Amino acid sequence: PGVLPALSTLQGHPLNKQHRMKEAEFRFDSLSAHMNSLKKNIALAAEDCTAVIKKISYDSFTNSFVGLVPPLNDGIPTTLHYQTDSFKKLREWFSNEDRSHLINIHMIQPITNMQIAPNPFLLSAFGTNNKYEAIDIIRRWIWIFEQSSLQDIRIVGFSTDGDPKYMRAMRLVTGFFASLPNIKLNSYTNAFHVKIPKDWNWYFLGDSHLFLCFQDATHLCTKLRNRLLSRTANMLIGNHCISIDYLSTLIRNIPKLRHGLVKSDIFPQDRQNFSSCVKICSDDVTNCLTEIHDSEGIIMYIRLLRSIMIAYIEKLTTPINRLYHAWFSVFVSRLWYIWIDYMPKVNLEKSLYELSGITTNKKNKKKKQFFITNNAYYCIEINAHQLTYLALLVTENKLPPEVMNIYLFSSQTCEGMFRSARSMSGTFSSVVNFGVQEFLNRAQKLSLLQKLKTESEFYSTSGNLLFPKHYKQRKQLRQSQHVIPGNDILNVGAITKVVCQAYNDAVDLLSRFKIKNFLNTKKITNMKEANNCMQSLLRQRINIQDYSDLNEEDESSDSDNESDEMLDSESDVDSEDQQYDDQQHEASTISSDGIFDDIDGIKFSGMRVFDKVRPELEKSYFELEIKRKKNFIHKQTACWILTENKSVLSNDRLTRVTQK
Repeated sequence: PGVLPALSTLQGHPLNKQHRMKEAEFRFDSLSAHMNSLKKNIALAAEDCTAVIKKISYDSFTNSFVGLVPPLNDGIPTTLHYQTDSFKKLREWFSNEDRSHLINIHMIQPITNMQIAPNPFLLSAFGTNNKYEAIDIIRRWIWIFEQSSLQDIRIVGFSTDGDPKYMRAMRLVTGFFASLPNIKLNSYTNAFHVKIPKDWNWYFLGDSHLFLCFQDATHLCTKLRNRLLSRTANMLIGNHCISIDYLSTLIRNIPKLRHGLVKSDIFPQDRQNFSSCVKICSDDVTNCLTEIHDSEGIIMYIRLLRSIMIAYIEKLTTPINRLYHAWFSVFVSRLWYIWIDYMPKVNLEKSLYELSGITTNKKNKKKKQFFITNNAYYCIEINAHQLTYLALLVTENKLPPEVMNIYLFSSQTCEGMFRSARSMSGTFSSVVNFGVQEFLNRAQKLSLLQKLKTESEFYSTSGNLLFPKHYKQRKQLRQSQHVIPGNDILNVGAITKVVCQAYNDAVDLLSRFKIKNFLNTKKITNMKEANNCMQSLLRQRINIQDYSDLNEEDESSDSDNESDEMLDSESDVDSEDQQYDDQQHEASTISSDGIFDDIDGIKFSGMRVFDKVRPELEKSYFELEIKRKKNFIHKQTACWILTENKSVLSNDRLTRVTQK
């Protein structure tokens, strides 16, 4: 122990300063070194946000103030924007500038040929107030793609959750009934190009993409589960109702040993609880539901949810099975959508009343309550199309087979970083949340730890630190130096065959709900007619065009918004999820009213106010004239003076204990 330096010494070490994280800094040089150490140049990018405390802090390392929202320049946050040596300027920022109530991060996941992937790399982090447009996201993604290409790193795709802004950005980038006339993404020299067979009438996207986009499947599953809990939704399919009441009946009447469910699984307080989705989709639950009268609707819905898990989340699924389950969920959703569209609303309301005794608002002409949310349906469609495009890239040898490990295409890398940062507090500490500066400090430590782990696991040499690891993970790491089997049979013919099989199975599943017979009366009798009908409906209702330029500042007035008369619009989609997330910010307000109008009126008693400071420390102090004397006050102390209220989040441990 005597030879180990103190923590304060390590923090001041030049090597540690090289790894210091700055707000809004994109660490492409460090990313290049990380990828070179793994000897890989293909990676996935993910972006996500989480709530933070509205707290303004001073960073002495960069001589800047952190916690204010950095302005965006073509979607890219400005680094070190809030730097000043004027106390009056800081007071003006406190009064006029928005404080960050969210932290936005970008994670890079290298793609390797091992089932245990290397630790993801934190590219950047910056505070935000969520006041930006979809075009800002697109510009930022294109810039990240270009800067990574300069480092000889190929970003295959971006992944995020189903936030309406990100959904719109993904639709515009992928061309899912959306277009960017003034931004030619397919004109880039390193854009992907594949051959789409002419008989693929079920495939709605083009043959060229600059990069792919995937919606996080874990968030998608929780959104589908939350749709069951919605007070405004009364999902109906054929002559059956889809309701959470059937699961409640299951828990009340069938022993727990047979299905394993509890009430908290179907009525979770945490609406992002994915483990409850896994329990609901188990075979035991499905088998028990068959004993409940008229439960075919909820069984179909669970099968839809289960197919999404198999296609995008489970690690051992073969590529051909991923394609089957991805398109099975698409065809079930399409046929369900078409049936609701053709059915008169009066008939739907009558069926709902006969099945459940529920009456609806007759003034509302939309049918959105009978179907899954617009956002969730887009996620299902986009993910299946992008998975198919990825398979074509593999068949044409433009990408290695390991990119078919689709479970890596998710924003769970961001969620993992958030969880790790929150876990860096004592067991008995109530401080599980953080401000922007606290997150940057914690993320720096996590990045160094992950770097050491990567060095010891993937390219270990003599003298590296070895971290204890669970024996099952060590065994899997040694024996999994291969890609999941199944890529050898991946070709255009196999893809066509498995997609057709998925359509036939979807039709067979829905035939018991009398949907097939109804569609036959509308002259929709085969796969081609169903896909053409769906494509026509989507083109009429949700097609959008954004005439923004790549470097334009204001473009919101030039965008044509979609209008889906049957489903809900993007602006109010998944309100049950958004309401839960917004509750975290109710206590996160800091009032800037009443800030002192005159410096002479501030009482500095009890604080460290110096007559002089060392020259090398002057940048960290404000020079003030107090009572006609020159004094120096530390910039962090100035932040404390100007902060009126202590901001907390609703999920703070101490707040929850106090409320109870």
